[in-house]
Amino acid sequence: MLSPAQAQHGVTASELIHQSGPAAFDYIFSHHHGIPVKRFLEEQFKGKHTMFSHTQHYVYTENNKVIGTLALSDHKTHNKSFTHNAWNIFKYYGWRSIYKGLKFELKLVKPPKKKCLYLYHISVDEQHQGKGIARKLIEFAEQSAKEQHYPLLSLDVAKHNQRALNLYLGMGFNVISTQTSYHKKLDDHIYMEKPIN
Repeated sequence: MLSPAQAQHGVTASELIHQSGPAAFDYIFSHHHGIPVKRFLEEQFKGKHTMFSHTQHYVYTENNKVIGTLALSDHKTHNKSFTHNAWNIFKYYGWRSIYKGLKFELKLVKPPKKKCLYLYHISVDEQHQGKGIARKLIEFAEQSAKEQHYPLLSLDVAKHNQRALNLYLGMGFNVISTQTSYHKKLDDHIYMEKPIN
């Protein structure tokens, strides 16, 4: 079942959110400068104002267990959460991680365009992959875009994640650009868009 996330989903959801981009999370939110990243994600998920909050996420559950996550954002919600993101990152990790996060956004994963619904934190528990859950998450996002009159869906995917890339291509997403990593710990990223009819 797919439903809006609740604060109590934080423990499991934070694991899946981390799984959606482990290289970036571990690099930006280094445990050498603050709390373990999964604990940070869990605490942020319970809150209301950052891009990691349950308020921007949906969860796919089976037998009351979270086995999939999806976050949706647009230009407006991204900008609205920006200050909260920065404050919480500074609070837990300091200026170093703010710099890393800003550089990551500017060079590898850019903020959502106007009139575009952006998908992120797309993740399915490893034991439940191959069952079509990721497809259902994407179909839900597409339906949401139609209902809210967005003409475009977009997402970023690590270049090496061939399984996800094949899914997105098969569902009508087009490769728009490839961003080459500027650091050996980070992945190259592919930016994709899908027009909504």
